[in-house]
Amino acid sequence: MSLKKIGITVLALIAIFVLYTIAFTEKGIKPIQPEATVPNLDYSALSEEAAKDLQTYIRIATIRGREKEGALFLKSVLDKKGIPSRIIEYPGKPDRASLVAELKGKDTTKEGLILTNHIDVVEADAKDWDVPPFSGVRKGDRIHGRGAVDVKGLGIMQLYAFLLIHEQKIPLERNLMFLAIADEESRSEHGARFLVDKHKEIFNGYEYVWNEGGTGSKDIAIKGSKVFNIQLAEKGAVWLDLKAKSIPGHGSTPPVSYAAKSMVDFLQEVQNIGNKTMIKDETAAFFYSLGAISNFPDSFVLKRSRNPVLFLILKGVINSNRHLRAMTRNTVSLTGIDSHPVGMNVITSETTGSLDIRILPGQDEKKIFEEVKALGEKYGVEVSARHLESGSISPMDGLLFRVLAGTVTAVEPGSIATPFLSPGTTDSSYLRQIGLKCYGLIPALLSSEEIDGIHGKNESMSVPQLKMGIEILFKSVIEYNHQVAK
Repeated sequence: MSLKKIGITVLALIAIFVLYTIAFTEKGIKPIQPEATVPNLDYSALSEEAAKDLQTYIRIATIRGREKEGALFLKSVLDKKGIPSRIIEYPGKPDRASLVAELKGKDTTKEGLILTNHIDVVEADAKDWDVPPFSGVRKGDRIHGRGAVDVKGLGIMQLYAFLLIHEQKIPLERNLMFLAIADEESRSEHGARFLVDKHKEIFNGYEYVWNEGGTGSKDIAIKGSKVFNIQLAEKGAVWLDLKAKSIPGHGSTPPVSYAAKSMVDFLQEVQNIGNKTMIKDETAAFFYSLGAISNFPDSFVLKRSRNPVLFLILKGVINSNRHLRAMTRNTVSLTGIDSHPVGMNVITSETTGSLDIRILPGQDEKKIFEEVKALGEKYGVEVSARHLESGSISPMDGLLFRVLAGTVTAVEPGSIATPFLSPGTTDSSYLRQIGLKCYGLIPALLSSEEIDGIHGKNESMSVPQLKMGIEILFKSVIEYNHQVAK
């Protein structure tokens, strides 16, 4: 073949690739724009009432326990409105209690919607806070305290939307449940896992769940942006315990291999498990949504995240951001290491450690455990599994997801909705196991500082955020029933 023909062929291939790059884009989400008629309500007045209830709720320090006291408070609010509810206690541990309330729809056998949240909160060290963490103090329009965002704020939003459906006599096509669950912060043994295992009948006739897991954010992804990240998937967990043993010795004459060194060498190599970047459908749609509010050339790249050439550009951005890395990789975190030292000049006989490996949906947790175990044998490190759990995912075209995506952007003009894969786990992980389609969203726009308050210090939520959340929830429930009826 002549050089001219080779040149023409190369140019043609380049032209084809350029045209492919320009023409090919990922698929975005398909929001359902609201169609239902919704009563005109004074959401500002409602949010002031909700703020008082949130203050009371925060003052019940349900730190990985005492959920029954929180459940009784929620029950008292429901009782005042004439809505029956029941409390389900964990056997032998009556303080670990969950609450269930239902409003019946025309057809009770299918497509019911659950509004769920958890009652327990994590610990809070008062010395790190500007106000006592369980005081429920209000300053201006802001309610302060542990659980304000995670997730008593969401619980109050859901409760008020549930109450409004009852008070406004909104006709329901399908059942609506308010479910406040115990023990989410400690792997859900006394809460969601217990309910799924021993009280599965309460979920009969239900299909969709609105839970935590995603948040609205302001000025975080892109300056000036308002993004509602709707969680539809979450990573699985491979929690491993490590142990290396050898003969002890003198620090001045180290052998070629000993326990602490074997452990360090093993840990350096095991991190390679998290080196591969994987963009699945839900993550590609996430990037596509961000592309819709980005300027060129960022918009061009984000809408084509799996294009082989453009991916090389995007990969650099992913690598520089820990949140994006967590969404696109199996991550490996060293969460503990101990050589049990007895003296500066003593090589000890044993080193122990722990690994927290989070895996993307679709990855085999048992296979990854065996891979790490085999690597441990190479370095003389014993690897045992403490907890193995697969990732979970709900469909991006699910009716509730599409209703949420449409409602949030209608309530907050100029915002976008994105599918979101959560690096951490929620109760949705266990609810998906019985076939429920779960989506997570705290329906309020949070700043970076407010999100950092989750499990951190000075956690708070504003009254306008409560107002937005109640409105979005109420309108979404109505729209969902409208769509089901079509």
